[in-house]
Amino acid sequence: MAESRLQRWARKKAEAGKPAEPVPPQSNDPEPSPEEQELALNEALPEQEVLAKYNLPDPDTLELGADITGFMRKEIPELLRRKALRALWKTNPVLAVLDGLNDYDEDYTDAALATKTVNTLYKVGQGMFDKNARREEQGDTQTEPQASSPNVIPPAPKQAPPVSADNEPAPETSVIPSAEPFPAEPASSETQEEWEPRYRPRMRFES
Repeated sequence: MAESRLQRWARKKAEAGKPAEPVPPQSNDPEPSPEEQELALNEALPEQEVLAKYNLPDPDTLELGADITGFMRKEIPELLRRKALRALWKTNPVLAVLDGLNDYDEDYTDAALATKTVNTLYKVGQGMFDKNARREEQGDTQTEPQASSPNVIPPAPKQAPPVSADNEPAPETSVIPSAEPFPAEPASSETQEEWEPRYRPRMRFES
């Protein structure tokens, strides 16, 4: 028989009044590996005992070319590993003497010390490309044709038609320049000072 609404409400109320049973905590930490257990034991031992245990040389007596791979084992404490690496850096001139030319010498994690982008005029495939110099060259090429033709005479401006007495405009007249060239004049003497153009414009008015 299904319980009624009142029975279900009474059951929920009784369950809410009961204290909750404590749940035992579950440990999510994995078991340590054998290397981690050995490391915990070695960290409690003195340095000389750890060196004798793994037959390792004293880090302070390492020379150039010494093998430090034994210090890289996971069972070796971090302090001994750092001493071995420090001795390697001191004995190797390639690592000890910094010339400042290595890219990895900079601290790129610090925005204040990281180098900024270098501004350059170099373009791939074009070399040193200067926009201002290119504009000046284009301007010189545009002005050269105008300066190379000094004998060109500009056309004469059109004259306004005269106004009659009755305030009626006079018939328009078109100005047609003559296509006939002016005959060449003989060479001027040395005493001639003014230069005359080779072609003289002629004006014709059609009524």
